[in-house]
Amino acid sequence: MSIWGQFGLQEGSTVMGVEIQGLYDHGMFITILVFSAVGTFLYSVLVGKSIGRTYLDGQVLEVVWTILPFFILLALGLPSIKLLYLMDEVNLPEVTVKVIGHQWYWTYEYSDMRGSSYSFDSYMIHDNFLLKGYRILEVDNRCVMPTMLMMRVLITSGDVIHSWAIPSAGIKVDAVPGRINQSSLCFSRSGVFYGQCSELCGVNHSFMPICAEAVGVSVYAGWIISNHDVVLGSMSGGASSWSWWGVLVAILKGIGKAIYWVTSSYAMYLYYLFYYSFYVPSKFVVVSSWSFAKWLFSSSVSLWEWCLWFYDFPVEASLYAVGWFVNGVVNIVVFIITSPVKAICWFTKCVYTGVFNLGSFCYGVFEAMVNSMSSFTSDEFHESVMREVNWNTKKLIWILMNRYKG
Repeated sequence: MSIWGQFGLQEGSTVMGVEIQGLYDHGMFITILVFSAVGTFLYSVLVGKSIGRTYLDGQVLEVVWTILPFFILLALGLPSIKLLYLMDEVNLPEVTVKVIGHQWYWTYEYSDMRGSSYSFDSYMIHDNFLLKGYRILEVDNRCVMPTMLMMRVLITSGDVIHSWAIPSAGIKVDAVPGRINQSSLCFSRSGVFYGQCSELCGVNHSFMPICAEAVGVSVYAGWIISNHDVVLGSMSGGASSWSWWGVLVAILKGIGKAIYWVTSSYAMYLYYLFYYSFYVPSKFVVVSSWSFAKWLFSSSVSLWEWCLWFYDFPVEASLYAVGWFVNGVVNIVVFIITSPVKAICWFTKCVYTGVFNLGSFCYGVFEAMVNSMSSFTSDEFHESVMREVNWNTKKLIWILMNRYKG
């Protein structure tokens, strides 16, 4: 949740929340650079009295201030479009939670298990009955959700338009009467996350908070089994009772894994940001500069020797320079006349090599820019997240099968 003196978004609690936080940091970095440059230019124009008096036109400047905003918009638009499509995807969810908005409370329904339906209402706790928690944010029944497991949230309303929003999870979906909207969730760490209705829905709009509690898969399985057993009227069965020590260990393990994944994701983001934004361009500049410096040094030495020769013997040096130039031109003309096919092939090869190198450089810069725009663009991170999600999915299915195998 938000804290006093906070600048920026809340710390992401889901995979998509961390993606949105990375996009926000990326956009703010570019925005600060643009504002700094524009502010510097405005200050120099307002303070400097002699700037631009004799300045009539500037073709290069016009080209620069036309092309530069294009690349800035490209750097802001590409990750936004990518994230927009990722937010709309719902990939094989294992848990479905239906959220129904009312004036002025929420109803949560878990109905994807053995055909039964377990639902409960979530009301805000009044200040007179609040023993712990946050004022106007704590509820009597929290929405329990698993960590590192693909979820689908179905949102609708029973009366007027509401909006189910959890800022740290990066989710805000409107609850419209007669229509079901859906979104995906995948909490990356355990904890309690708060939100509020984000659509004006009446006089008590400010008093219908959202409280989601993310727990480990084992704890979630125990919670969902116990509640469904109450609905089914089958409290006796093969499910083992959960001890407080087991719950505490599961929560601590979930917190440790969440800290590990969040830390590794940020470290990987910084690594790729440094690699593609600094190392690759710097390496290209250094290698190109070194080659150009060697050529420039050898050419300068030859020119300096010729200048000394010209100072001592101007006629001989001039004749040598003219002969060297004429000899080069004659050799090129003779090569073109005597071997036109080889000349055409050589010229085509030079053009092809130049265009290919230029295209490779532009593609490398474009790929580096795209790869450095998001915190979850690494294939290794995607594989690690999917491994964790697959393991938790198998674990949940195994627990439920053992409980209801009869």
